[in-house]
Amino acid sequence: ATAAAPSNDDMARCAVIPAPDSRLACYDALAHRPADKMSSAAAKTTPAPAPAPVPAPAAAAAPAAAAAGAPVSAPAIAADPKNFGLTPAQQHPVDAGPKAIAAHIAVVSSDKLGHTTVVLDSGQTWTVLDDDGRISAGDAVRIKRATLGSYLMFTPSNHSYSVRRTR
Repeated sequence: ATAAAPSNDDMARCAVIPAPDSRLACYDALAHRPADKMSSAAAKTTPAPAPAPVPAPAAAAAPAAAAAGAPVSAPAIAADPKNFGLTPAQQHPVDAGPKAIAAHIAVVSSDKLGHTTVVLDSGQTWTVLDDDGRISAGDAVRIKRATLGSYLMFTPSNHSYSVRRTR
């Protein structure tokens, strides 16, 4: 009996098989050629899945993540050219979140040791590191990022206080 010629779809199906023995067994089956012992063992194996797409480099993904407002991962920070040669402790992290907040003081309290704690109307709790007694409940304040990871709280009377967030 005369066998029909294999279609282009059948040939394409065999062409994408990555393992050489399995690919040859597929072509042999299309040609109706009897498989030898080596080919029959290869024909019984399942073809390997297609390789996964290669992800984009982290350096290219970092600006896109920063632009989208997503948190930037440690590898993305390390891939930043301005961090080349710096140890992880010396690297410049990308600031995430707002640079400043505005709120009203809801509660001002002091403990036995004289530490002043300020609770804002947003529920955040901040410890004032250098209180001079001029902070009072109801004041509108602005807290902004300062150097070396510190924060400053500004009052309407133009006083600034070093603060640290506790809650």
